[in-house]
Order: sequence, then C-alpha cells, then structure tokens
Amino acid sequence: MKKIIILCVILMASIGVVHAFDYTYFPTATTDDFLATKVNPAALSFGNASGVGYLHSFQDKQMQKNWALFLNFKDFGYCYEKMDSTELHTLSDGFKLMKNVYFGTDYNWKPAGFWKGDWGLYMLSRPWDFLSVAGSWRNISKDYESYTIGVGLRPIRVKGRFCYKITLTCDVTYSNNKWRKPIAGIQTQFLDGINLNGYYDFENEGISLGVGFDISHFKTGAQYSDKSKSGMVYGNISKKRYHSFLTHEKQNKFYDYKLSGIVYDVRPTQKFGPFEFVSSSGNTMEEIIEKVETLKNDNRIQGIVFQSGNLIAGLAKFQELQDAFIDFKSTGKKIVYYYDYITNSNYVFASSIADKIYLNPGGILDLRGISASIPYIKSLLDTLGIEVIRFQSHAYKNAANTFTETHMTEAEREMYEDFLSELYAQMVLMISEGRNMTAEQVRIAIDNGPYLLAERALKAGLVDGLIYRDQLEDTLKSLYEDVQITEQYKIPENRIDWSDDPTAKIAVIYAIGFIHSGESAPGKSIGDKTYMKAVEQARKDPSIKGIILRIDSGGGSSLASENIYREVLLCKEGDNKKPVVASFSGVAASGGYYIACPSDKIFAEPTSVTGSIGVIAAVPNLTKLFKKIHINWDTVKEGRNADFASTSRPMNDEEKKMITESVSAEYKDFVGKVAKSRGMTYEEVDEVAKGRVWTGTRGLEFGLIDAYGGMKEAVDEIKKLANIEKDVELVAYPKKKSAFSIKLDMDNTGINLNDLPKEIRILVKKIQESTFYSEERILYLMPYIMPDILE
Repeated sequence: MKKIIILCVILMASIGVVHAFDYTYFPTATTDDFLATKVNPAALSFGNASGVGYLHSFQDKQMQKNWALFLNFKDFGYCYEKMDSTELHTLSDGFKLMKNVYFGTDYNWKPAGFWKGDWGLYMLSRPWDFLSVAGSWRNISKDYESYTIGVGLRPIRVKGRFCYKITLTCDVTYSNNKWRKPIAGIQTQFLDGINLNGYYDFENEGISLGVGFDISHFKTGAQYSDKSKSGMVYGNISKKRYHSFLTHEKQNKFYDYKLSGIVYDVRPTQKFGPFEFVSSSGNTMEEIIEKVETLKNDNRIQGIVFQSGNLIAGLAKFQELQDAFIDFKSTGKKIVYYYDYITNSNYVFASSIADKIYLNPGGILDLRGISASIPYIKSLLDTLGIEVIRFQSHAYKNAANTFTETHMTEAEREMYEDFLSELYAQMVLMISEGRNMTAEQVRIAIDNGPYLLAERALKAGLVDGLIYRDQLEDTLKSLYEDVQITEQYKIPENRIDWSDDPTAKIAVIYAIGFIHSGESAPGKSIGDKTYMKAVEQARKDPSIKGIILRIDSGGGSSLASENIYREVLLCKEGDNKKPVVASFSGVAASGGYYIACPSDKIFAEPTSVTGSIGVIAAVPNLTKLFKKIHINWDTVKEGRNADFASTSRPMNDEEKKMITESVSAEYKDFVGKVAKSRGMTYEEVDEVAKGRVWTGTRGLEFGLIDAYGGMKEAVDEIKKLANIEKDVELVAYPKKKSAFSIKLDMDNTGINLNDLPKEIRILVKKIQESTFYSEERILYLMPYIMPDILE
C-alpha cells in the first residue's frame, strides 16, 4: 500500500499543478468511484468511493493549469478544483435510503461567496444487478437549474448472475428549458483491472474515449473528447482493493485470530439518556461465526492460528462454535493452537477442532474434569438471626437451598451427579474425537490432570509439541509449505455487483439473564415489559417472516415468565401468525424453558442446560436479627392478612398454607402448558419435571427439545416453516432507540467478577440474583450453579 501511495504522489508531481472540468461523459448511473463526489453523490453510500483522487486536464496534447483533488470518506466527499484563476469547493454526502436505493446532496461554492453557492439533489437506485437508474437536480438555487436522468444496463448473464464485463449507459439532460439529445456509451472490463469505455454525444455529435488500469488499491487512467480535443488524466488511491488480474497476493497464509474473553450472545448495554454504552470487550457468537465463515471463503487464508487466548463460555456455546470451525476445516483448511496456559474448557474446545496443539515448554494445561461447588450459608444466617422459609414444588427444585440448608441434600446430589455425568461424557467425546484417542485414554488423561509440567501433557498425547512462541511460524512452515502468519483480516474490495440480493427478514429476540418484571438490562437481564414489546413489534411487523428466541436464562419471576409466555403464544394465534423457533444457548431452564415452550421448534446443544420445570418460593424471617440489633416492631392493621408474610414476625400456618397452595397450583399450570405446547400428556411431562435439571441430550430423549443445533439450525427451520427460499436477514428486536451508541470496555471499569476465585464469584452472583425479584415470591428458577461447573 505504501508503494502505491508513493507511485501516486510521483504521478501527480510529474503532471504538475498548473478550463473547468467537464464531467458530462461520466454516467450518473454507473459512476460510483471517487468521481461520485462530482457526478452523483448518492453513489458515495454505495461503498466504492472512499479514498483520495486527483484529476488534471489537458488540451491539444498540452497539460493545462486545471486540476482537482478529491477526499472521500464513507458517505461523505470533498472536492477542490483549481481552474486557471478560479477555485471551486464541493461538499457532498450520500446515505442509503433503503435497500438498493441511495440519496445524495452537494453544495458548490467559490472562496469569496460561500453563501452564494449551488445546491444539488441526487438519487441512485439499483434494484437488480443488471439495472442502475439515477437522477440529478443541479443548481437548485439558480436560474439555470438542470435535470439529468441516467440508466446503466448490464446485458450479459454468466452463471446465473448479470456480469460487469459490459455495461451500456445512457444519460438525458434537461437544461435551458429544453431536453438535450442523449449521451450513450459502453463500458467494458474484459480483463479485470483494464477498463475501456466509449461515449457518443448525440447533441454535440462528439465522441469520448477512455482507458483505465486498476492495480490493488490504485486506479489510474485518462478520458479524451474528440470534439473539444481535450481530456483529463486521473489517479485514485482507494480504501478498498480493486478487482484486477494485475494484483497478486500470497495464498498460503494463516490468520492470527486473537480470540479471547467472554463469549456473548448479545453485548451488555447500559443506557444514559440518548447515549447507549455497549461493552467492547469479548466477542459475540454472531461475530465469531461470521468471521470464521469469511475466513473459510478467503482464498488467501489456508488456516487459523490461535495464540494463548482463553475464552469464557459454557460448553454449549463451545459446541455451537465447534460446528462453525469444523465447517471451516471442511474446505481443507487447518487450525493450530499455541498456548502458554490453557484452561480446562478451552482445552476441550481446542482439542475438538485443532489439527495441532502446541504448548510452551514452561506452560500449563489445566485439564481436570468438571465439578459443582455450591455454597450453603444457613449457618451464617442463623448466626445473624435470619431464617429463610423455603417452599418448593419438589425436592429437586433447589435454587433456594443455599439459604435454607447447611449441606447438599440427597436430591441435589442425585441431580448434580446425573447432570455432571452427562456433561463429562460429552467432554470425553469431544477430546477423543479431536485427538483420535479412546474414551478410556481420555478419562485417564483427565484423572492425571492438571498438567502443571508441559512434558507430562506431551507424554499423555494431549499436545503435539513443546515450542516457544518465536518458533511457531517456522513450525508452521515446516508443516504447511512455507506459510506466513498474518493479522490482516478480510481485505475490503470494491463492489462489482450492483444490488443487494432480496432477503426475508427474521426477528431475533435475545433473552439473556434472569427474568423479572419491568425493563430489561440488555445482555444482562430480561424484563417482561421490554421483552413483550419486542415480541409484539416483531409479530405485528409485516416485513418479519418469523421469530427466533435466542435464550440463555435460568428463569426468574413466575409472573414475568407468564407475561412473556402469553406474548409468544400470540404469535400462533389471530391475524399475525408467525413461526417461532427457540434456540437455546448455554441455559434455557425453568422460566427460561417456560417462555420457550410455545415455540414451533426448539433447538439446543447436547450440553445445553434445560428442564428444571418446577416452582419455588422463599420468604425471609428477620425476627431474631431485629432482636439482636435491638429493633422492636409494632403493627396496626385493618384486614386479617394486611401484613402477609411480614419479615418482622414468624409466618403463621395460614400464610404457609397459602404459599404452598400457590406453588402447587403454579407447578400444575407449568406442567400443563409444557404438555400442551409439546404435544405430550400431563403425566409424561410430570415424570421428567419435578424441578429436575437436564442436559440437551436428555431433553431430546424426553421430548423437551426437538433437535440439536444452534442459530444456524434455527434459521434453517424458520425458512422451512415460513416457506422462505431467498436469503434471510436477521433483525435484532427490540429495535435500538438511542441516538448515540458508544463502545466501552465495561469489564475494565471496576471489579471484574471473572477475576475472582470461583467460590467467591458464585456466592456474589447468588446474592446479586436475589435482588432482581423485588417483592415477587413465586419463582421459576433453576439452581444458579449450573452455568459455572465447567471452567
């Protein structure tokens, strides 16, 4: 790129800075490069115009003192023209009005009369790849305003698409109260990078011929008119690379993918008035999968190398990402890992997709299986004088046990052991298939971990070599024929197509975090008011053909869950029927499962957490605490239950009976709704419900989900249910309202919980969770610990 810039500067200098420019022979419907600033500013927003350009005129084979400089950015352009002793400035901007329709304006003025300048309005429409239509209204504020209508046509079709090799153009202008005869032309690019054109002006009976060359990011050429015996030469350095047979780039490169941090479904967001602060740390699932797809289709890239980046994600997210990377490898491309230190879950993931794994000779491989650690603080609460009275539909519904037990109950232990056994089997399977080891060999290797000495990991067959980081590139070259590691991702190229393919819109509504009443905290919690509005908007929007619920939630408020359930159910009733598909991320249990069950189809990964169909309630009794700190309470009331479940006195039997009956009724309603939605009997659901948590594997076996898969499978199912044959566009709901969106590294603005010891982090999150539900006592909530058992 630097060489190209130097070449351009030399070219400009050799021409020298020494007749007004006539842009008549540049068609309004097809000029979308740097000249769009002067020809049709609407084309600025098409995406090909960014960069620096230079024009210089000549007359009778002699260079003139007329030149122009272009500085273009995305949607904005500036041109300075020097014509003998006259100067002219032009500011232009363009924006995309809708798909394949662009609008633009410009303002031209001379240095001594800014307020006496000329306005222009412009339009560009490219509904299909073979047709481009443009219009302009120039000199709006003057008596000599003019109008131009332009058309571009690509008549040749190759492999199902209209080809850019030949383009026919025609421009007709109305000025001085009459229509001028048209200017018709042809543009050719039989060889990519060599541009030839010719135009005939029927009004002046003149011919204009042009030639241009594209090399990488540089474009140069000349245009000549026989009538005036004048023309111009030009040079352009584009932000994007031109398509050219003259551009050659080394193919066998490994992309250095710096992937680390939290893997989100949607980035956490915090709103302050018109401002929206979005977390810039980590990556979203969509970003990673889209990038892997781009790398798969990039012929320069022969592989991906990861260097010491550990992701923070649940096993279900890793399995969904595994599918994307396996698809990348299906093209014959390779994946290599290098680590100084690799965590337990990251090794499971890396081993399932990598062709080679290398470890620093002094590095650590922290493979050690999975465990569930649950804090019990009843003894602490007893010391403080706090009693938590628990109501649960079944013994497996144990989300409140942290506050009511001193140790794990038998029902808890049974559920955790069964659940961990399922996850462990998936963990062993991922390693054994990726490393070509038997299941027994993997189990032995796990039992012998963690590997604090790198030599032990090598002997166990868990890594392929011990090398230092500076040896990595040479190691890759010895394996894969002189490869080169690059950090350059997706070189942007100028568009050669004209139109964006027609798409069908599918709404994606994210349900991340605990469910509660009120407004959501995007990426952190699910407020029923926000979520119901999002589903309603998508349901009533005629452009939306289907809805995907992307869920990563362990539940929460039963009332909020009921409200969301009802709104989802409405998608299957009335005048706004639309297919709904649920895609489970890491967790969709209890209330998270409740809001999903009306969906037409449910997809989950084998290790997704689901089920936990049950109900709990918890009421604190602070009588002893108040006594300890010498606070006395007296009550005056009208109505027998005016102080129902007051924390300042013990609950009476009637109150306990009312809450118990409510929990029992809520459970029956929960099971009944699941049975109706899933086409099962009440007894069939009850048998696998009772508050018990299941993996996606067991969920499929019991009929709680329909198939394994992630977002890709959910999109495919929506297309099938809605009879969509074209490509789809995923639209996030609710739609953003903030005027300004600012990315901020929110993880570095205070204490990052992920940096705390696991046991402390779990306890802090458990306490944070309890603040979500205000006065709501009946909850559809799973045990909090489930998402954190594999690290």
